[in-house]
Amino acid sequence: MKRIGIVCLCLIAASGAGAALAASAAAELPEYVSCQRLANGAKGRYESKSCSEESAGGEGKYELLRGFGKDANFSSRAGRSRLESVEVPEAMECKTTHLSGELTGSKDEQNIIVTFAGCEAAGSKCNSAGAKAGVIVTSALKGELGYLAGKGTPTPSVGVLLTQQEAPEAAEFSCEGLAARVHGPLIAEVTGNINTLSAESVYSFRETSGLPQYTSFEGGTFLEDAWRWEFNTGRGFEPEGGQVAGLELHAGVTSTAVEVRA
Repeated sequence: MKRIGIVCLCLIAASGAGAALAASAAAELPEYVSCQRLANGAKGRYESKSCSEESAGGEGKYELLRGFGKDANFSSRAGRSRLESVEVPEAMECKTTHLSGELTGSKDEQNIIVTFAGCEAAGSKCNSAGAKAGVIVTSALKGELGYLAGKGTPTPSVGVLLTQQEAPEAAEFSCEGLAARVHGPLIAEVTGNINTLSAESVYSFRETSGLPQYTSFEGGTFLEDAWRWEFNTGRGFEPEGGQVAGLELHAGVTSTAVEVRA
């Protein structure tokens, strides 16, 4: 059977939702916060809508709060990415990636759709049903923040865990006659906005010899499943349960200015 590695890159963005940060000492970190204008004459620590200028005497109109106010969307573009497995000799590469999604909670994102272009494996172009050659479109994905390392220290590492939102597969596609599907959880490290307000962040998926770098959050149990792909040449998808795969991808994410408070 012709075996090729298939990529389905899943990125996310940094953003969130909620109530006042100062009043949420008991809230579970890490979480997203943003600069918001206070309502009903309430006073805050900041004078500017970027929360970069503190107000003398705490008479400002803005404060860092859990949530995003009106703006709850994010997007990202990335370059080349690669998915490979120890058990499959060929790897899959896509030239570009675009994603969009919604910020739905202080730790969560939903309705993330990722579109990959220029996807090939072993010289074969791959595409989702109805898409142009080389274009793969995911099902809706969701994400959740967690610690990777250093919880409670001045320099923590934070990640985002991606899974399918409702569909059983993250993506289904074919490579010139070979059907494929990918599914399972995948963790990326988040940098660029950890404990600092920024409209730009980076999500880094890493692998070593076809295995994902992260398989759990710090202090948590190992993921029950892993990022896997399966193939179908007409006799059903195999191998049963899929083959563990590692993704190498670094994606810049743009949103309203947001801080991952960790």
